[in-house]
Order: sequence, then C-alpha cells, then structure tokens
Amino acid sequence: MSELPENIQRQKRNGYLMLVGAVFTFGVTAATVQYYELSPISYLGGLVPAGILVFFGYRAVSAGRERKALGDERTQQLYGKVGINSFWILMSVIMVDMAFSIFPEDSATSIYVWIGLACYGLYFVYYRYVE
Repeated sequence: MSELPENIQRQKRNGYLMLVGAVFTFGVTAATVQYYELSPISYLGGLVPAGILVFFGYRAVSAGRERKALGDERTQQLYGKVGINSFWILMSVIMVDMAFSIFPEDSATSIYVWIGLACYGLYFVYYRYVE
C-alpha cells in the first residue's frame, strides 16, 4: 500500500471498523453466554477473536495517525500466496484422514491445527527467503 492520503484514510477506516467489530463480537458473545447460562470459560470464544481484532485495529489506526502505510502490494501478495497454499494442504490432509482414518479421533483436531501451522510457517519461509 502506498502512502497516498486516500490509502492512509482507508487504512485508518479499516482499523476503526476492526475496533467496532471487536466490541460487537465480544458483546454478542457475552449476551450469548448470559442467555444460555454457559460456563465462564465460554467468554474465551469471543475474547480471542476480539483481542485479535483490537490488536490489528489499533495497529492500523495508530499507523494511520502517523501517516504510515502498513504493507505494500508485495507483502499482501506474499501472505495471500502463503495462506492459500497452506489452506489447500490442510484441506488435503483432512480429506485423506477422513477417507483413511490415519489420525486417532480424539486428537485429530489438534493434529490438524499443528499441521496447518507448520504448513503456513514452511510456506512463509520458502516464499519469503528461498524463492
């Protein structure tokens, strides 16, 4: 993203949208937990995404106030390529496991998460430093 005034304004606007989305997400989660009388640990279901939205929203707003662009087109292209490739590898692993039951059922979800993170990290290193 270049440091044109329109791009900086759009970046700041997106940051404010993320902050509003964080408040909305946590508010809906809190209302749902109260309505269905769920355990207090259920608040984490909204706190984690709200925390991520607050982090990235604040980052975008503060960079916009300093008139700095957060990323350029090459960085966006890198993250897009890494994300889509690791997504399809993860989907392939899940489909193969569904067909042949490779992983034990009680720990399959955590194995999927670790495989997805490893694929993302390996693709990121490859596209960032090797290619």
